[in-house]
Amino acid sequence: MAWPLCFGEVIPYDNPTLETIIEYTHRLLSSFAGMLVLILSYWSWRTLKHIKEVKFFALIASAAIIVQGLMGAGQVVYGQPPLIMALHFGFSAISLASVFTLFLFTFEKPLKTIKIQVGIPFQRYTMAITVYSYAVIYSGAFVKHMGAATACSGFPLCNGELVLFSEGLVVFAQMFHRLAGVLLSIFVVFFFVWIMTKYKKQRFLVWIGSTCMLLVLIQILSGVGMVLTTNQNLTIGVIHALTISLLFALFTYTIVLIRRN
Repeated sequence: MAWPLCFGEVIPYDNPTLETIIEYTHRLLSSFAGMLVLILSYWSWRTLKHIKEVKFFALIASAAIIVQGLMGAGQVVYGQPPLIMALHFGFSAISLASVFTLFLFTFEKPLKTIKIQVGIPFQRYTMAITVYSYAVIYSGAFVKHMGAATACSGFPLCNGELVLFSEGLVVFAQMFHRLAGVLLSIFVVFFFVWIMTKYKKQRFLVWIGSTCMLLVLIQILSGVGMVLTTNQNLTIGVIHALTISLLFALFTYTIVLIRRN
C-alpha cells in the first residue's frame, strides 16, 4: 500500500482484497469530505459575516481536516506510533466540532444571534468539561491504535478482575479509558443537574443539557456493548465514536453561546 497511489495504481484493478477495497473507499470518501469542509468554511466566511465567531471556526475546520488528511497519508507511507495516530481521530473530532458549530450558525439571523445567560462558574465548568471530553476522545483513539479494544472481556471488571496497572500497558489503556468515560458521564450528569436547578428557564440551554445526557447514555451503552460483543461489533464501534464526537461538538457550541455575554 502506498499514497496517493494504491499499489502503484490510481485505482487498484488487479484482484484487490477486501482490505484494499475498504482502504481505497475510505480514501475517496475522506477526500470528498475534506473538499466539502473546505467549501463550507469558505462559504460560511463569505455569507455569515454577521456572526463574529465564523472566521475562527472556518479556519479551525479547514486546518484540522488538512492536518488529519496529512496524518493519514503519513501513516500509510511511514507508519506512526499509537500516541501520534490517536491524534488522527482527534483532529477529525476538532474539524467535526467546527463544522457542527458552523452548521448551527446558519440558523442564526442578523441581530438575533443566540445567547445564554450564565454565571462565570458555569462558564468555566463548561470549558473544563469540553477539554476533558476531548481527552476522552484521545484516550479512546489510543486504545484503538494500541490494539487494546479487546484487551478486557466483561464489564465493569477486566476478565473478571479489578486490574489497572498490574497487567501491562495494553490492559492499562483499556481500563484507563473506561474510568475516563465513567468520570465524563458523572460530569455530564452534574452539568445537566446544574442547568435544571439554576437555568431551567432558558429552554435552549435545557435542550443542550438534555441532548448531552442522551449522548452520554448512548456512549455508555455502546461502550459496554463493544466489550460484551464478540469480535468488537463494527456498527457499535462507529456509534461509540460518533456519540463522543457529537458530545464534544455540542459542548464546543455551548462555549460559543455562553461567551457571547
